[in-house]
Amino acid sequence: MEERPEPEAIIRDTASLPARVRTLPSDALVVFLSDTHIGGDPGRDIFESPEELTMLLEELAAHDGPVDLVLAGDFFDFLQIGEAPSGENRASATISRPEYRGLFSALRSFAGGEDRRVVYLPGNHDAEVWWNGEIRRTLRGEGLVDEFAFSYAARFESVPDRLVYCEHGNQFDPANTIKDYGDPLDTPFGDHVVTDVVRRVVTGGRITRSFDLREVNKVFPLATIPEWIAGRVFYDLLGRMATRLLLPLLAGYAVYRILAYLLAVSSEGSLSFWKSYRTLPGVQVVFGEIAWDALLLATVFVLFFLAIRRTAARLGSSFTAPPAEERPGEVRDSVEKTRTVLLSEVHPPMGRGIRGREIDVFVSGHTHVPSLSELRRENGSGAVVVNSGCWLRQLRPIPARLGGPPVFVPKFVQTHARVYLQDTEVRAELWEHPKPAPRRLRPVERLAILGRLPEQPDTGAKPRISARAGLSKSR
Repeated sequence: MEERPEPEAIIRDTASLPARVRTLPSDALVVFLSDTHIGGDPGRDIFESPEELTMLLEELAAHDGPVDLVLAGDFFDFLQIGEAPSGENRASATISRPEYRGLFSALRSFAGGEDRRVVYLPGNHDAEVWWNGEIRRTLRGEGLVDEFAFSYAARFESVPDRLVYCEHGNQFDPANTIKDYGDPLDTPFGDHVVTDVVRRVVTGGRITRSFDLREVNKVFPLATIPEWIAGRVFYDLLGRMATRLLLPLLAGYAVYRILAYLLAVSSEGSLSFWKSYRTLPGVQVVFGEIAWDALLLATVFVLFFLAIRRTAARLGSSFTAPPAEERPGEVRDSVEKTRTVLLSEVHPPMGRGIRGREIDVFVSGHTHVPSLSELRRENGSGAVVVNSGCWLRQLRPIPARLGGPPVFVPKFVQTHARVYLQDTEVRAELWEHPKPAPRRLRPVERLAILGRLPEQPDTGAKPRISARAGLSKSR
């Protein structure tokens, strides 16, 4: 493996290093993989697909032709790891975990192949890769990474007019912007949300059978965590009321009607089942009162919860919201900022020396929302904006009927991006790796989103292209 110079130990401006533009053979394939978030303390890690990622790496290793694999940020999740064991660092501790040995063996085999290169770009969850030289030495020594860089930029040798560019994307998000990657004390607000809030909440563990705080780090987007907690409490209590009050009441009433009918038949002979309640009229009155009280209690509970939820929403919206460009974590905002760069002469946050108008394919991650869109400039030339997505199981909100709290349904999002040259086009593709996610929803939750539950992919479904775009060789 070719030895590369170490990144600068201290860099006060993340854009102070000019981006290196490499030239690729015309038959090269560039693969962008981001936000796998591998690693974490027990019970805190959120990566659940080592087998599927191993299969992708094995496929790339067998590819006929040169391959650049760009790990475009947050490949590791060092924010989910507390103290590393003595004599190790957060990377070595993660690599040695039994469940990841096959994955890193596949990455090692890929990196050691002919015409294969692995480029590691830092994100906001693995920024330690940049300032911690020991981690870089570990990754190089294990034969996993060829070079480290802030950004990736490349042209195909037969298409010098087309530029492919990639950076993680957190620099477009004010809550996760890192000004000095060389300073371990430069920790943006988003870091503290993970280390000081989410990691502490996760240790709370299971509250009830269906309410597990360890799932909080899978809620997407993070801004919906309050709704997730409120929904879990609401549907858990509603389910308990149904199973501990409604069902016993119905069972007791059914037994009473059967006994009443049998008594009526034995004493009066032929009698309609529906009129047999007259045999024990006092019991019928008792059940009626209990049913009325239960219905009233359930109605009051639902109305009270919805009133509290609406009041909290109004109070939250009463605070002055920051301008759109300053609100953290908004996917649409990130895409618009990327498109603004591509239409201007300014350089992207991590790519000094490259003007936005020069970039034809802009790849990023960070938002965990895979997407591919095309952009048309004033001069008629096109550009492609790609988000490589993530490799995570997400709890996504599904709107409930009758204004109830949303129901969070799990879904695996496993995607990567590819760029290559074919015939007369530079092609950009977004690939997805379908995987069904286990669903443990209470009956009341299924009832609340009746007809709205998303379909699951088939078990064993093959990876497929979900979106693609092409650019002609010349501008």
